[in-house]
Amino acid sequence: MIISVMENMKCSILSQQHTETWSPGDASGSLGNEQADSEVTFYSHIKQESGSSTSSDSGSEGCAVLQVSPVVETPTHCDVMKEDCKCDLDEFVIVELGDFSNATETCGCSCSSSKSVIYEPNFNSAELIAKELYHLFKKCWMSEVNYQLTGFLNAAGSIVVNEECVQKDFESSTDVVQEIKLKSRIRETGDWAPPRFQIIFNVHPPLKRDLMVAAQNFFCAGCGTPIEPKFVKRLRYCEYLGKYFCDCCHSYAESCIPARILRLWDFRRYYVSNFSKRLLDSIWHQPIFNLLHVGHGLYTKAKELDRVREIQEQLFHIGKLLKTCRFAESTLKEFEQVPGHLTDELHLFSLEDLVRVKKGLLAPLLKDILKVSLAHVASCELCQGKGFICEFCRSTAVIFPFQTATCRRCSACRACFHKQCFRPSECPRCARITARRRLLESLPSVTTSCP
Repeated sequence: MIISVMENMKCSILSQQHTETWSPGDASGSLGNEQADSEVTFYSHIKQESGSSTSSDSGSEGCAVLQVSPVVETPTHCDVMKEDCKCDLDEFVIVELGDFSNATETCGCSCSSSKSVIYEPNFNSAELIAKELYHLFKKCWMSEVNYQLTGFLNAAGSIVVNEECVQKDFESSTDVVQEIKLKSRIRETGDWAPPRFQIIFNVHPPLKRDLMVAAQNFFCAGCGTPIEPKFVKRLRYCEYLGKYFCDCCHSYAESCIPARILRLWDFRRYYVSNFSKRLLDSIWHQPIFNLLHVGHGLYTKAKELDRVREIQEQLFHIGKLLKTCRFAESTLKEFEQVPGHLTDELHLFSLEDLVRVKKGLLAPLLKDILKVSLAHVASCELCQGKGFICEFCRSTAVIFPFQTATCRRCSACRACFHKQCFRPSECPRCARITARRRLLESLPSVTTSCP
């Protein structure tokens, strides 16, 4: 509502600029007796001090048109203001939203140089603008009180201060600030808070509409608009956040729900709010779902996903081997067909990857990359020299860690053996490492005992 009023004020002041011609020479001259001349001088002085240029376009960034509130007449403050500025109480002032230091520098009063404000590209949030306005108004009120405390120098050079008026204005300004804090519904208030960027892994249970809207304190979950009980049926439900939104915040956009995919392997598209749609679109290609932690039981429910996991594990190990081979440049280029997290990490997927697994598009592509990689390892002498020999059966066949179907690695020494031959308690390599360590520990004692 505040922003709408300010835009209307800005439109009216800009329309006046088109109809009336402002003379810089008249505006920079001395103050005249007529009210129109004083308004021109006042407007040009504020425009020069604020450093902001007003264009004919109504969408000038960082500026808003505010109406100067009537000043309570006091024997010390208002009389001097009338004599110096002769400003009408209905004038408009263009104020930069972020420039708090220039908010009180009106009517040519003495002030300090303002600091430049750098605005972010996405400075378009209504919440941020509301906070800026709140701080701006608070600064104006407190600065007016401090200005009265400093007083004015009279003709004799003495300071004139009306303590009763200053105290009264200070108490009134404090009351207004407290009232705004109580009535303003901004983030982290008790009755409503805007939705936050968060990843939800739980499926919301179905509840009655009336109970859920009552739990929202009869506010729209997106914009905080109060909803009367008779209009509850018009609200729209968001399957991702599990809350109800008004028709401005919910346009019946559809999207897959991450919780339903990870829990139920359900890829149907559900109605979500505009906020949820933007959130899900932003994380659609990001690999943020580790199925080992958030969907470990999903491998047993989805056979196609379990098959992709096996191929991913093979590519993970064979990729490490190919990166150490100087003859595998052409083979490593095949890995560029898929996102890097599918071959560099285990159990890590994005929403797009899971949808491709469901459609059967990811497994054939990974198989082709694995086939080319296996052909290189089989024909490359350098890669064959980095393989393992099973020390249990003493077979001459070279085995590799990516042969997950027939080989198994020791968890301690990371050596590779046949699955049917491997015995964890009798690993030959671990036995040699232990014997070598004991030998090294015994060597210092032997050397010290010798003369």
